Amino acid sequence: MTDGERGARQASLFPDSGASVIYEQPLNERIRNCLRLEHLFHGIDTGIEGGDQWSARNALGRILEVSDFLVRTDIKGELIKELEREISTFNSLRNNPSVNSAVLDKTIASMSEVLVHLKGPDCQPGARIRNDELANQVRQRISIPGGTCSFDVPSLHFWLNAQPSQRSSQMMVWMQDIRIIEKAIRLILALIRESANPRMAVANAGFYQQQFESAAQCQIVRVVMPGEAENFPEISGGKHRFTVRFYSQRQTSTRPVQVQDDVRFELACCGI
Repeated sequence: MTDGERGARQASLFPDSGASVIYEQPLNERIRNCLRLEHLFHGIDTGIEGGDQWSARNALGRILEVSDFLVRTDIKGELIKELEREISTFNSLRNNPSVNSAVLDKTIASMSEVLVHLKGPDCQPGARIRNDELANQVRQRISIPGGTCSFDVPSLHFWLNAQPSQRSSQMMVWMQDIRIIEKAIRLILALIRESANPRMAVANAGFYQQQFESAAQCQIVRVVMPGEAENFPEISGGKHRFTVRFYSQRQTSTRPVQVQDDVRFELACCGI
C-alpha cells in the first residue's frame, strides 16, 4: 500500500479498486515536504506497531529523520501559511448555496484548532528527541554503514533489548511534540486529495500532457493504476502544465522503456 492510499481512501474508477496503485506528484515545495514527512510518519507508526527490535530500530531512525528535517526546514512556518490560506479559501465559500455549511464549519474548526496549536509559544516540534542522550548517540552513528552495531552503541543495544512496551512508550514520548506536525500534514493532504473529482484519461503511445487553467489551483497530480498493470507512470509538472509518461520495466537490471501502446488511467488534479 502506498502513502497516497493510506492518506486518502477515495473510491477508484477502476473495478476491484482495492488492488489499485496510486502515484502522486507534488507541484510545489511546500506540498513536496508534506508528502515526504507523511512518508516518514507512516514508517514511524509501522515501526512502533511492529513491536520487535528491528521495527523499533527502524522507527527510531525515521524519528531522527523527521527531527533533522524540522531543523533544516521551517516546516512549522510553512504549515501555518498553508492552513491560513486554506481557512481563507474555505471562509470565502460560506455564501455558496451548494456548500454544506455544517461540514464547512467543522472543517474550518479543525484547521483553526491545529493552527492555534502551531502558533503557540510552547510549540517546539522535535525538541524532545533532540535533547535525548540516547537519540543523539544514535544520530552521530546512523550515517555510518553498520554504525549502530551493539559494540558501537551499547546503550542502544540495551534499549532494544528492553520490554517491547518500554520501547513503545519511549518512542511515543519522543513523538509527543512532533505529533502536531503530523496532524497538520494529514489534515492538509486529506483536504487537498479530497478536493478533486477523478476522471479517466488516456495516454496516447504512453504520453499524456495537460495544461492548467489559469484559475485552477493544482497542488498534487494523482494517477491511479490497476494493481495488475504492467507499466508505471512518471509524472512531472510546473506552474502551467504537467506530463505523464508510462514506462515498463520487465527486469530491475534493465532501464525502464516508455510504452508505445495507449494507456488508460485514472487522473485527479488536486488543489485548494
